[in-house]
Amino acid sequence: MGNLALTGGPKAVTLDRRKFAVPPVSEEAIAAVMELMRKGETSISPSVAEFEREFADYVGCEYGLALTSGTAALQTALFAVGVEPGDEVIVPSFTFLTTATTVPAMGGVTIFADVDRDTMTLDPTDIERKITERTRAIVVCHVWGNPADMESILKLARPRGIAVIEDCSHAHGAMWHGEKVGSVGDVGCFSCQGSKLVAAGEGGVLTTNDRDLYERAIVLGRPEKRAEIREDSWIKRFAFTGLGFKYRPHPLGIAIAREQLHHLDEMNEIRDRNGAVLDAGLADVADVVPQRVLPGCQRVYNSHCMRYDPDKLGGVSIETFLQALAAEGVSIGRMRYGHLHGNPIFTEEFPYGTKGATLSVQGHDASDFSNGPLPVTEHLREYAFRAAPRLETECRELINQYLDAYHKVALAVDELLTYEKEHK
Repeated sequence: MGNLALTGGPKAVTLDRRKFAVPPVSEEAIAAVMELMRKGETSISPSVAEFEREFADYVGCEYGLALTSGTAALQTALFAVGVEPGDEVIVPSFTFLTTATTVPAMGGVTIFADVDRDTMTLDPTDIERKITERTRAIVVCHVWGNPADMESILKLARPRGIAVIEDCSHAHGAMWHGEKVGSVGDVGCFSCQGSKLVAAGEGGVLTTNDRDLYERAIVLGRPEKRAEIREDSWIKRFAFTGLGFKYRPHPLGIAIAREQLHHLDEMNEIRDRNGAVLDAGLADVADVVPQRVLPGCQRVYNSHCMRYDPDKLGGVSIETFLQALAAEGVSIGRMRYGHLHGNPIFTEEFPYGTKGATLSVQGHDASDFSNGPLPVTEHLREYAFRAAPRLETECRELINQYLDAYHKVALAVDELLTYEKEHK
């Protein structure tokens, strides 16, 4: 019997993390939902417009548009900034699938750029390599709640007339140089899916300071708001019918999200404090590297993601490393991002035609860019992992047990290598 729980030793984490979890839906939110149900406001409710105003004010934008999902927000943003068939949109592959799949759905060509190994967000140097005369937009993902290098990206985009769309699905409340993400680029897109920091069960929000973009967004999927479109706007003639999509959100879900928005700063403060304690406590554990936060930025902890360095643990595989921590009682797992480039939706004719596979721009086949190589993304695909659950209450004792577990595993290189040899 070894020292590690993996080989029969005692577990380092004995506390049940569920004791420290917050209810997925608060009593306040339940009361708000019940009130809407009693009033019969289960499809259309003025409370949705109130949420939109509050959300826009929180982010620091003039306009907010609630939608059915973060995916709907991304598609709406692409339409709003004018992506047309054949236009190229630069996106990361290290992200959730709809950051990229909404591009061909709107007729565009998805061009994948690599990410920075430490921040895990888009690498401006690789973005610059991928820009062509057909680049219409860049979709920046503040992955896991960590703000991307917006300064460098905006310097690339602004002089060229390229729109910048922020995918803030993980980043409700994150700050970039004193501004909330979602207000820095041309359009912000937030998911309110059930696992997000502001959760509606399913839902999303688009934010912008540009009136034209806001009106285009309304026409795509929220035509019941057509009264807000200016009479002299060229898009007004489409306001009655919309453009074939219905992205009106469910008021009951919005009621849940609205209550969470009211407590977002308070909850982020707890999550951020706990996350910082865990990161600081792991500073001497060489085989794990937390996400780097850029100067002038403040992240939020939608997920606590780190990078594993097998060379610092004697070459122990990430599978064995994660097994060992899980056996100690750590809630841990693979992130599973970085698989998008090279997928059939971006390279084959079905279902959106041949554009993604055959379009030639400035002597390059677009598939050269779509398929990679993306060496950093591919590295993170293998070595990025979720280091801890979302720590949303005062739980210093649990954090200390997690730190004990990480240190225990990091000091057991010989035991881990022996385990690997015996279980090949």
